[in-house]
Amino acid sequence: MSDATPTSPASVEAWMRLLRISNAPTALTGSLVGTMVGASTNLGALNVNTMALCGVGSVLLYAGGMVMNDYFDQPIDRIERPDRPIVSGQVSERSALLLGMGLLVAGVTTMIAAGSAVVPWALLLLAMILAYNLLHRDPAAAPLLMASCRMLVPVISAIAAAPQNRPDWELVGAVAIPLGVYTATISLAARHEAARAPSPRPVAPIGVLFILLLAAALAPLALMLAGVLQPFPRRALTLAVPALVLACWTMLRGLRLLRRDDRKPHGVMAWIAAIAFIDAASLAPLAGGSLVLVAVGAGLLTLWMQRRILGS
Repeated sequence: MSDATPTSPASVEAWMRLLRISNAPTALTGSLVGTMVGASTNLGALNVNTMALCGVGSVLLYAGGMVMNDYFDQPIDRIERPDRPIVSGQVSERSALLLGMGLLVAGVTTMIAAGSAVVPWALLLLAMILAYNLLHRDPAAAPLLMASCRMLVPVISAIAAAPQNRPDWELVGAVAIPLGVYTATISLAARHEAARAPSPRPVAPIGVLFILLLAAALAPLALMLAGVLQPFPRRALTLAVPALVLACWTMLRGLRLLRRDDRKPHGVMAWIAAIAFIDAASLAPLAGGSLVLVAVGAGLLTLWMQRRILGS
C-alpha cells in the first residue's frame, strides 16, 4: 500500500497539513472573543449554543479556506513548495476541492444556525475567503483580504451573541481592528517565507513588521484600559499580563526563526500561534478565568501541533 492512500500514516499527516489543522485553534479563540464582546452588555443572557456554533463554524471555515488555498496555489507550489500535499501527489486535486468546498459550506451553515442576523456577515466572510484564495498572490489585495477574514470572525460572533444582535460596536472595533492589522502583518511576513525562486520581494524589513505586530498585539487590551470597556475590571490584569507575556515570547521566537533562511515557515507559524495568547489577554476583562485558560490552552496546543504538522 502506498503512502498516498488514506489509511497510511503519511496520508493522514498530509490531510492534516492540507487543513492547516495545527493553526485551527486560533480561529476558535477569535470566535470566543467575539462572543464575549457581544454578550458583554448582558452576560447573563449568553447562550452557550451560540458560542459553540460560532466557534465550530469559524474552525470549519478556516480549515476549508486553507484547503482551497492549496488548491488555487498549485502553480506556485510546484515551484516554491513541491512538498505540499496536492502538488506532491499525496492528496488528489479532486479530493482537495471537494473537501475544501464541503468545509466552507459546513462552516457557513453552522454559523448561520447561530441566528438569522449573521447570514449576510457569514456570506461576506465566505466571499472574502474565496477572494483571498483567488487573489492571494497580489501584494496589495492579499493582506487586506486575509485581515478581513480574521476580523469578520469576532464580528460575526459578537452579532450572534449580543442582545437583539446589537453589539457594542466600539468594543467590537477594539478587538477586531487590531486583529486585522496583526493578520495583515503576518501576511506581509509570509512574503519572506518562500526560499525557492521566484519569490516575491519583501515589502518591509522583518524588524519593522515585528514592531507593527507588537503594537497590534497590545492594542486590544490598551484600548479596553483606556475606557472602551466600562468599567474595566482591574483584577483582569492578573490574567491578561501573563497571557501577553506568552504572546510576546511567541512573537519573539517567531522573529528569530524568520531571520533564519531554513526556519522562515516556522517563524510565520509562531506569529499565528501568538493570536491565541492575544485573544486570551482580551478575554481576561471580558470573561474572567475559565475562557482565558481555554485560549491559553489553545495557544499551547497550536505550538505543540505545529511541531508535528507544518501549518504554513
